[in-house]
Formats: sequence, C-alpha cells, structure tokens
Amino acid sequence: MKRVTALLLLTIMLLTTACSGTAATTTAANTAATAPATEDAAQRNATGFCVGYGRVDISPTQSVPLAGLGNTDYRMSQRVIDKIYASCVAIRDAEGEMILLISLDVIRAEKDFADMIRKITAKEAGIDPGNVLVNCSHTHSAPDTSSTSGAIGTWKSMVYKVVKDAARDAVADLDSATVWVGTTQTENLNFVRRMYKTNGFISANTDYGTGEITTYESEVDTEMRVIKFDRQNAEDVVMASWQAHPTLTMMSNGEVQNDVSADAIGTWRKEAESELGVKFSFFQGGAGNVNMTTKMPSDKGKYTTDYKEAGKKLCEAMKDALANLTESPVGKVRAMTTTLEAPYQHGDEEKIPQCEEIARLWELNKREEAQALCDQYGISSGFEANAIIARATRPATGTLELTCYAFGDIAVTAAPFERFCQTEKEVRERSPFSFTFALSYSNDYQKYLPAAECWDNRGYEVVVSRFDKGTAELVTERQLEMLAQLKEM
Repeated sequence: MKRVTALLLLTIMLLTTACSGTAATTTAANTAATAPATEDAAQRNATGFCVGYGRVDISPTQSVPLAGLGNTDYRMSQRVIDKIYASCVAIRDAEGEMILLISLDVIRAEKDFADMIRKITAKEAGIDPGNVLVNCSHTHSAPDTSSTSGAIGTWKSMVYKVVKDAARDAVADLDSATVWVGTTQTENLNFVRRMYKTNGFISANTDYGTGEITTYESEVDTEMRVIKFDRQNAEDVVMASWQAHPTLTMMSNGEVQNDVSADAIGTWRKEAESELGVKFSFFQGGAGNVNMTTKMPSDKGKYTTDYKEAGKKLCEAMKDALANLTESPVGKVRAMTTTLEAPYQHGDEEKIPQCEEIARLWELNKREEAQALCDQYGISSGFEANAIIARATRPATGTLELTCYAFGDIAVTAAPFERFCQTEKEVRERSPFSFTFALSYSNDYQKYLPAAECWDNRGYEVVVSRFDKGTAELVTERQLEMLAQLKEM
C-alpha cells in the first residue's frame, strides 16, 4: 500500500509540474539555466501552454533628470503624479521554452541598460537573455536613462534590483492559458506630427495653432492590436500595442511640466485593470513620426494635452478589440537574434566649428542664443548641430542587433529605433504569422529611423538619425526573413 501511495504521489507531481516554476527551462541556447522554485505555480493544475504576469514600481524616490527635451539635466522632476512601472509577461510552451516580454514606463533603454535588465531577468527565469524583450512606452515624463547624473545612477540600481522581482513573480504566476487576438482603429488619438508648412518645409512639433500647416507628410497608423490570454486559475492578461509619442503630461496646459508620469499609458492601464479585471501591459509600436492627442490639430487651435482623457479613450478603444476576438492556436515558443550591418549617416562635417559653438550654448541651456546661431549658419537646431558633430567620429557602417519572438502563430518583432508608423505597418502586413506585434523602442536605442520616402524632406527626425537613408527598409527585410525562419521552426 505504501508503494502504491508513493507511486501515485509521484505521478501527481509529474503531472502538476508541466507549467510550474520548479521545472528546468532549457534550450540549445541556455542549457545550464534552471528556473527558481515557485510554490504557488507548483500547486497549479496547469497544462502545457502557460502565461504569467509580474509588475514592479520603478518610480524614482528622489529628484532626477527627466527625458524628452534635449539636455535634460535642466529638467529635474518635482513630484510623481502617477507611478511608473516595469511589467513582465512570461510565456511558456509545453516543452518548457519561455520568453519574457518586459514593458518599461521610460522613454528609452540604451543597450547597456537594456542588456543588464535582460541579463538579470533571464537569470531569474532560467532562460537565455536573447529570450527577453525590453520595450519602452516612450513616456516623456520619466527618468532620462541616458543621463550620467548620480541620481540616475541610483535610480538604475533600484531598477536592476526590483525588475528581478517582476520576472520572478511572472514565473511564479504561470498558469495555463488560451490565446485570443483582436484589432481596432482608434479615432482622433494620434496623428503624423511631420507636416508641411506654408513655406514648403517639413516641421515636427510645430505650434499647431499658428495656421502655418498645410498637410500631413503621410497617413497615420491608427490600428491598435490586442492579445488576450484567458487563464485557467488566475486573472486574464492583456497585451496591447499601438503607436504614438506619450508627451501629453510633459506639455500639460501648454507648458513644460516636470512631473514623473506614465502619461496616457498609465491611465489606460488603470482603467483596463479596474474596469476589466485583467493584468495589462502596453508595447510601443512605430511612433517615430506620430504624436498623441485627444483632438486632432487644426488651424483653429492647439491640440488637446489631457493625458487622463487620452488614456480613458484608449481603454475604450481596446474594449472594442476585446469584444471581437479570434482564438489563436497555442504552440511553440521561440526567439531569434541576428545582426545587420547598416550605413551610418554622414555629411555637413564642414560645419563642425559652427556646430560646436551652437552645442556649447545648447549644453548650457541657452536655447535662444543657440537658435540665433543656428539661423545664422543654416542649421535647423541644436539637435542637428550635435548630430553633425557625432557623425564625424562614426565609421562607415554600424552593427544592429535584431530579435524576433514567436508563440504559436503570433510574432513579436523588436527594433531599437523610433521607426515611422508606415514602416511598422508594413512589417505587420507582410508578416507570415497570422498576428504580429511590430515594436520600436526595444532592446536598445538608436534614435530615429525615418522611412526612405520621407528622407529627402529632412526635418528633425531625419537630421538626428544615426543611420542613413534606406536603413529602415533594410531592417524591414531582415525582420521578415527572420519571421519566415521562425515560422518554420
């Protein structure tokens, strides 16, 4: 009888650990990695395909430089009006292969910052760092990750400490799930910010109430994509992807505000979780040429900057997508990383002496004096002056790291740029997968990557781009090649 009881207990243990955190996660890329034990997950009666969720507060506890307006050491945070978070979605298949999809409420994650987060969370989950995505919401009211100030160093140390908990909690939360996908079109919530002025030039972030705007450079991508994981024994998890610069908190009331905030994304998350009873993560798409609003720009006045109103409207739009979902088959989890050599942008090096003069004033936050010199020397702004200086020290080409992820017939592409919305839309439409998240602001930050069709119009995004005309299209084709390979795996 004791032998029968023992065999029965052993059988139950083997059946119930199919999706528990106690099982080892091993792949060809991470043969030595083992996930830490998690009692809660071990107790779940879960089947093969599982999803877990974790989230931690990464709000700064002291005043820090805020990102979004060039030299940010002069824009110090004064208060936290709503918390910023790191969210982690763990997705694991029946064979034990797992990916972590992390979303940060920050403007960007340079490679050293992103790599450290990927390394820490991968170790906690027992997977390879290549199986971790770090995507940024691009809020302009969060700590400036590129700043070398001591306050940012302290904040980053805190992030490294707590983001491990998000990964641990996501693995502990693993529960069997079915997968559903849907889309919707938003209305009057984003617009292409690159516009032709009456003088024929392209301008970004113009005073839209001046009446100088004639037309938009290209059509805006209004599509919102939603993935919903219906879980057996835990709250459902919803991931949404959309595209727009979250700058509403920063420009609240028409003036620059020095508040820490997740912007409209934070309100969207609160509304989704309180009204729908789900766990929510947002993933930013091709927002390089797209701004957020709740009222479209016109020559009758400035566009609206109410981030709470925008967040509520985004949640309402998401409800439309959730009301018309299609089930997506579960399947293998996989990830692929490759590199691409791409040409750096060069030119105007003869203007470096003038640019250095402008950059010095720009660094001292003497913007009016700097702009006067820009006008004198035929340079658009301090941003362009610094970009021209940087070009002189670059080699002919640079190496880009690209990663794609997949689970079942769903794919996620990660680009380390601020890509234009039409480029990300092309990736989605040409993807061999039935449903694709095409993301920017992921795993690194290489500034803007304008579409080739927009290059000759110049403008802010083009002049500060590190990489040359045609790189956006090179990245697109390489990502599509990767997706084709993942599809066959």
